[in-house]
Amino acid sequence: MLRNRLLAISTVAVGLTGVAHAQKFAIIDMQKAVLATSDGKKASQAINDKFAPVKAAIDKLAADITAKQNDFSKNRATMTPTQVNTAQSELENLTTALKRKQEDAQQDLDDEENKQLGSIVPKLQQVINEYAAANQITIVLDSSAAQNNMIYGDGSLNIISPIVLAYEKGSGGAAAAPAGAAPKAPATSAPKAPAATTNNTAAPGTTTVPRKQPATTTPAPKTAAPAK
Repeated sequence: MLRNRLLAISTVAVGLTGVAHAQKFAIIDMQKAVLATSDGKKASQAINDKFAPVKAAIDKLAADITAKQNDFSKNRATMTPTQVNTAQSELENLTTALKRKQEDAQQDLDDEENKQLGSIVPKLQQVINEYAAANQITIVLDSSAAQNNMIYGDGSLNIISPIVLAYEKGSGGAAAAPAGAAPKAPATSAPKAPAATTNNTAAPGTTTVPRKQPATTTPAPKTAAPAK
């Protein structure tokens, strides 16, 4: 996913010496920064448009499974053992197919995000490098990184607005508001097929297929330019 390509600008070790007080810090949410640019907004909209039909198909399949589960629970008392086994097998097969579709769609979405949004990251990092050098900033922290170890950061340290404005100026685009959300994954809540049981068991429930991927980090823009 995009988080894997957002090569976050991480902490550079500060030695316990007399120069430690001279360090100047800044904070930026790289995911929001990428999506706040005009390029990021266009790419995000294109991704959402492309995957809207996929999400709709997955949602429909999930709804069909839920309807079949409800019918099964309602009519089970009057069904023969053979009919119960047949209904359970059908629900299990449909749930497996739904989970597979969700996983495939998620992988396709991750690949598309990397393709369309990944090219923005190095441009944005170059802007950060230049901004940091011009403002004597030694360390820039990415607050969107999964393991940034950040507990608190004063709002005055946030440089997302000037960075996005500088990016837009350099790319010739209109200034964009420093806010945005990553394209939503097409995966949905997957109904869980009932396990094979006797005639007096309770109706089946539902479960959710989660998604989570870690972020990575690269050196802060001090002298060398940083490198998901």
